[in-house]
Amino acid sequence: MRKKFITAITCIILVPVLLLTCFCIYHQIKLKKERSIITHTIGQFVEVDGHNMNIYTEGSGDKTLVFLSGFGTPSPILDFKPLYSRLSDKYRIVVIEKFGYGYSDEYEGDRSVDTIVDQNRAALASLGIDGPYILVPHSAGGIEAIWWAEHYPDEVEAIIGLDSNVPSQYMNYRTPQDPNATEPQDIDECISSMAVNDFFMYKIGLFRLMMPPSSMPVLVCEDLTAEEREQYSALGYTMYCRGSGSTFMRESIMTSHALECLREYVKTPVPDIPTLFFVSDGSVMSQLMDADTWISIHEDYINGLTNGVIIYLDCGHYVHVERPDEVASGIETFVESL
Repeated sequence: MRKKFITAITCIILVPVLLLTCFCIYHQIKLKKERSIITHTIGQFVEVDGHNMNIYTEGSGDKTLVFLSGFGTPSPILDFKPLYSRLSDKYRIVVIEKFGYGYSDEYEGDRSVDTIVDQNRAALASLGIDGPYILVPHSAGGIEAIWWAEHYPDEVEAIIGLDSNVPSQYMNYRTPQDPNATEPQDIDECISSMAVNDFFMYKIGLFRLMMPPSSMPVLVCEDLTAEEREQYSALGYTMYCRGSGSTFMRESIMTSHALECLREYVKTPVPDIPTLFFVSDGSVMSQLMDADTWISIHEDYINGLTNGVIIYLDCGHYVHVERPDEVASGIETFVESL
């Protein structure tokens, strides 16, 4: 019985270790292949703060639509393609891949909203792309768009939100800050505390099980070529494997630490400029708030504007991928009314 017990315990320990080792080897082989196929063939690099930021332009017209991605989008240029490819015959399209996203460089400096917006503005200025712009943000990009419009009103003609964030939603989020502390936890300390998670998720590669290609909406649509799907997938896996110290993850941590600032931001008047919101069914946001709340906070925002419109879509969070024809038609109608 003692020998059987020792054998059972040994198996319980060794089998998971063996499985993790095999998966780690598989992950590293895949990662090496993915890194080798990433080639910068879309967009152009612009130097901002000593680093390369990738910007894509297409089409022409009197109106300039500037697309701002949501958090953790592997390649904004490819992610927005199903939508802007339906609009570039009428408008000038600009897609910004901020630092840490797509083909742009990693960036070790500040990732607060105001810094990101100023870097975006600098990139557009370097290319001679002048405002006023129509900002088209998805998800977390909504906060950047609203900040941009509030602090540089002469540069923003309108906002078109693709299931985008609004300041009031942060009233429902929990803050990681100790309520008894005078300062939030240091960013580096926060990253260090995620070391174990990083090891299993990104070094071993378990995040591959949580993020299969089928979980990336743009990879199951028909608007990307096979080569573009391959690029998007490779960019996604290499992006996430950089772990909590990467540019986009530090952006998330800094946003969490800025919750109190964002909650104060809620109390300030929103920029009263023409705004169109495409709002999803809220199902994807259920981990943060219920669907009715997701919809109502957008309605409250629009009701405070002189010219605000909501279009409800019975689909998930990636409205520009799941309903590109409806969204493109809605954008054309709205833009022509300005």
